[in-house]
Amino acid sequence: MESIFGGLIEFDSQKELNEYMENLDVLSATQIIEKQIEYVASHGGFTIVESHVLYKCLIKLKEDANKNQRDHLHNDDTNGDIN
Repeated sequence: MESIFGGLIEFDSQKELNEYMENLDVLSATQIIEKQIEYVASHGGFTIVESHVLYKCLIKLKEDANKNQRDHLHNDDTNGDIN
């Protein structure tokens, strides 16, 4: 068993962790950052102001990621009908 951030994220083996990291996408990376912040905050590693700043940064990253995902969606209807 391999765990990181005090057991907040667990993997069956080091190999599974390595594979996960090799196939990391934006959503997974954001989730890992959230868990890291949660772990450090739970151990008194951030002031309340620092925690708030990190929270706002994560919200912005998620909003931008969601916006970019929507922007990449396209209409497969090539006859010009948007419905």
